[in-house]
This record gives sequence, structure tokens and C-alpha cells, in this order.
Amino acid sequence: MNKNSNTGYRFAFVYAVFFVIVGFLLSSPRDIFDGFIKIILANDILITDYFYLVGIGPTLVNVGVVTLITVIIMYLNKVPLNGGGILTIGLMSGFSFFGKNVFNMWFIILGTYIFCITNKEKFSKYVVISLLSTALGPLISTTFFYNENITLYNAITSISCGIIIGFVMPLLAQHTDKLLHGLSLYNGGFAIGLLALILVPILKSYGYEFNTVSKWSVGHNFEIGSVIYLICILLIVYGFLSDRENAFTNYKNILKRSGSPTQDFTVLDGIPSVLINIGVNGIIATTYIIITGGDLNGPTIGGIITIMGFGAKGKHAKNIIPIMLGILIGGFTKEWGYNSPSAQLAGLFGTTLAPVAGTYGFLAGVFSGFVHSSVTLHAGLGYSGVNLYNNGFAGGIVSIVMFPILSRYLKPNVYSDPSPSMMMSEFKNIDDISKIEERLSKMEDELSNL
Repeated sequence: MNKNSNTGYRFAFVYAVFFVIVGFLLSSPRDIFDGFIKIILANDILITDYFYLVGIGPTLVNVGVVTLITVIIMYLNKVPLNGGGILTIGLMSGFSFFGKNVFNMWFIILGTYIFCITNKEKFSKYVVISLLSTALGPLISTTFFYNENITLYNAITSISCGIIIGFVMPLLAQHTDKLLHGLSLYNGGFAIGLLALILVPILKSYGYEFNTVSKWSVGHNFEIGSVIYLICILLIVYGFLSDRENAFTNYKNILKRSGSPTQDFTVLDGIPSVLINIGVNGIIATTYIIITGGDLNGPTIGGIITIMGFGAKGKHAKNIIPIMLGILIGGFTKEWGYNSPSAQLAGLFGTTLAPVAGTYGFLAGVFSGFVHSSVTLHAGLGYSGVNLYNNGFAGGIVSIVMFPILSRYLKPNVYSDPSPSMMMSEFKNIDDISKIEERLSKMEDELSNL
């Protein structure tokens, strides 16, 4: 790992511990323990808001512990804390507000580890996809504690499902990535949705039932909104102060990008501009929930943190706003309303389609958001809410259908040049002209593959 990754990991550890400390400040140790047990025993099927289930204190401790485990696993396996690493931490912490917990992630991770042993490959190569595959945590929880009973049969079923998920996902995700043509950022959500469409019907045929729920807390907008806005402003200020000369210039360069999954903003534009982008994304997402009369709670905080995490690789103001607008228009014109719980989550997680707007323009983004607003409400019926990345699955479907149409009639945005300051930093410590020429040739190859 490079110096930037080591620095990033220090911040990541602080980020995780922050949630734990705040959780214990808000609740007594006894309440934390009781809440933890209740979270573990919950089926976690969408939508299970941990704020509603156990309160803010225990929820924050769960978020902190899950995030800490994530960071430790990534650090021990020397996963670079670049755009992909940052968004992984964002996803894991975000979804631990409403579905991922310290219990339901391990069998899936074990499955990927067994895959690596079987195929004689390093686990570090698949750490990220293994962690993202914990989107099927509700399937693990529901089967293990089925009907609130722990039996040998249910335990074997749950463990087996987890191992299968973790074993299959490294292969499946590689295949589905080619289907999305870079227009959806949640490839893992699409892949895991396909796998859930097979596993859930099989389990149902053996008597298991999976019923969607709606545990949704309200009334926290002022205090939670204030904290999120403060954090976002601090990120923007820190990003600017870290590189006064280039931070905002490079941020403007981020706004030119399509947001394709191949574009790592940390590499192309630098960490300071990425911090600004993360802060701006958080403000936009939070404001969307507030102005639409939504609720800041576990699930929507998870959505906001996810959008912030993808501020390192994929999402920026210019490509998420059209998607949100399209979803909002869908809510106004369709029977389910624009601020129902499902609509609020669609407005946030539907930004998986940000590359559509970034690649093919504002109107294409609005239209894809409009279509997604309906698809996401029905695409997951086959797996009964056990896939936490439901919008990723729906977004994958939308992107697959839209790609041949958009690519036929619209000219894509293919901008992928690094920010000038990032190009200069590549050469400032090189004094051999042959090495500069070699590096320029390598950069050309890298850009041609974006």
C-alpha cells in the first residue's frame, strides 16, 4: 500500500470508532447489549430500520463495529484505499444502519475464502466483492433464526447459503459487469439480485417464507440533518485546505466525467477534490430527502453515506441530480407517491444510474430515473426483500435495456483526462527523460482502457 492508503486507513479507523463512541454516549452499555442482540435476531428483510428497531445508540455501535471489521479485513489484505476502497467502506457502513450486522456477514466472507483456497488465488483479490456480497445478509439472518428458533437444520441451511453466495459471487460479478456497459455503478447489487432470484425460490420450495416488512422511524430530521450538513461542510473545507491551489479546479474536472465505474476520481483528480465531491454529494442527498418531505433515519442515512462513498468513484453533482429528478417526477405522476419509504430509497440508491446522465446527458438521466422509479418497486418481488441492494438490481435491468437505445442515438461523453495537477505530480520526482517517456506511454495505455 502507498502512503495515501496508510493515511486513508487512519481516517477510516477513526471514522469507525467515531460511531461506536457516539453510540455509547447516547445509550447505556445495557441498552447497547440488548439492542445488539435484537439486531442480530432480526430478519433484516427490507425495510428494517435499526433506529426503529433498537434506537440510535445501539444502531450506531453496530455501524461502527461493522465498519471497523470491514476496515480491518481490508487493511490486513492490503487493499488500496482508492476509489473502490472508499466506496466499499461507505457501502458497508451505510447498509449497517438497516440490514448488515456483526452476525450475518461472516458466512458469506467464508464462502469467498473457500473459493480462493479452491482456486489457489489470494483472498485479497476478492475482498471487496466478498464484502459487497453481504447484501444478502437478510437471507442469512432469516434462515438461521427462522421463526425465532435456532435449529441444526436452519443453521446448516443458513451457513450453506452463505458459503454458496460467497463462493459464486466472484465469478458471477465478473460476468454481469460486462452486461451493464458501465451505466450502473452497483454491479454487485445486480449480480447478487440474480443469485437471490435463484436461492429464494429454492428455499421457499422447502418451506421457508420471506415476508417484506416496513420498520421505518420518523422525527429525527433536524438533529440528523444538522450533523450530516456539518460533516459535509467540514469535508469540503478540509479538501480545500489540503490543496488550496488545485482542489476546486480538480473538482470541476470531476464534474466533466461520465462517472463510469472505470473512473477512479482519487487517481484522476486527487484526494482533496474527492473530499469536496463527497461533501457536496452528501449535501445534495440530504437536501433531497428534506425538501421532498422525507425522513432522515437508518435507511436514508445509509443511502446518503452510500452516495458520499461513491463520490470517490462514480457520482458527482452533475450526474446524480438528473437521476433524482427523474425519480421525483415518477413519484409525482405515479400512484405510490414521491415520499413513501420506497420512493425515498429509490431517490438515493437510484443514483446507481449516475453514469447514464454522465455519459448521455441530462435528459437521458432524467428519463432513466423516471423508469427506475417503477422498476425498483417491483424488480425484487422474486426475492422478497432479502437483497439489500434492490436498487442495484433494478438499476442493472434499466441500464441493460437502455444501453442499446442510448448508444445508438446519442453521442457518449468519453472524457477521461487526468486533472493537470495530477499529471504533473506523476513527473515531478522523475529526473530521467526515458522514465518520463515510459510513464507517458503507460498513462496512454491506462486511459485507452478507461
